[in-house]
Amino acid sequence: MKWMMSWMTFAWFAVGSAQEGADWRLELLQERGLSAETEVLEEFSKGLGHVEGDMVQLIEQLGSVTFKQREQAQKEILWRGKAVLPQLRQGLSSDDPEVRMRLTRIMAELEGGGRWAKEDLLREAVTSLLEERKQPAAMKPGGKLFVEFFNTDQASLENGYRRLKFQTGVGVGGRVSKGMVSLSGRHEGDGDQQLLLHARDLTGNAEFPDSLRIETKIGGSGEGVGAFHVGISIGNVRALFHPGYSGGAFRFEEVSENMSILGNTDMGFTPPPDKLLLMSVDVKRLPGNEVGISVNITHEKQTFRKSQTVKSEFIGKLDRISLDRSGRNGGDAWFDDLIVDLE
Repeated sequence: MKWMMSWMTFAWFAVGSAQEGADWRLELLQERGLSAETEVLEEFSKGLGHVEGDMVQLIEQLGSVTFKQREQAQKEILWRGKAVLPQLRQGLSSDDPEVRMRLTRIMAELEGGGRWAKEDLLREAVTSLLEERKQPAAMKPGGKLFVEFFNTDQASLENGYRRLKFQTGVGVGGRVSKGMVSLSGRHEGDGDQQLLLHARDLTGNAEFPDSLRIETKIGGSGEGVGAFHVGISIGNVRALFHPGYSGGAFRFEEVSENMSILGNTDMGFTPPPDKLLLMSVDVKRLPGNEVGISVNITHEKQTFRKSQTVKSEFIGKLDRISLDRSGRNGGDAWFDDLIVDLE
């Protein structure tokens, strides 16, 4: 009964009501086939603490004659997250081709994730749930980590999605389907579409903290290449690129006036259409009334990095974050797994 009560309680890492959305930790546990019972989480947590001791055995089990054992070993290694990468690299010298193949897959998945890959989120989910149940009086509303997996299909974004608000012109829409946001292209109305998270709705404060990180998977369909762009906004500054367009044409601009802060910049690779790329934006207030913004955009082994310092008068208040699509023509914009780390 005690652990069941925590499902319904607003805590560090949870969204608090049915209207606002489910607790992402419980969603992730369900996705990974783990029970939320305290005893199960405690047992799982013990395994997370034994990175060195049982890794040799798990790597060997990747070559088991039993398919079920091979799959279970692969799952358990993934659960341990990036911390085990050094041991996995050593395991690549195995004589067993099955072991080498599975290790290559695991490493690609771990290395391809951002700061908060699913495996890292799983560790955080288990740890925070156990802490919450041991010390319910110490729970802090507002939280340090916001996670949205977009797990619930929604035919229209007209009224937003859980805590996220939808802002666009008349007749322009979007939806959530198969775990992904889609902001529609090919429309006659206003070219800008934003799925917004306001600081006050998340933290209760007028602005986000002076340092935060935003991560999402982002991309767009291959229609009308160059006629639309996708990106992430913080305050009044947007970091964006053009899916499928040669070099991506990355830039920073003011949202309100679409005025360029940093002009089109070659990314060193063309962001492929019909693919999701990992995009992260680190934001930090600096001395002298300035804000530093650092962007990483990764596709497979290719990563574009760009940093920009902007005046506070351009970025305005750090009071909102948004997933953006702009352009009347062109294809749909796609977003998956939005994570806002307020630490």
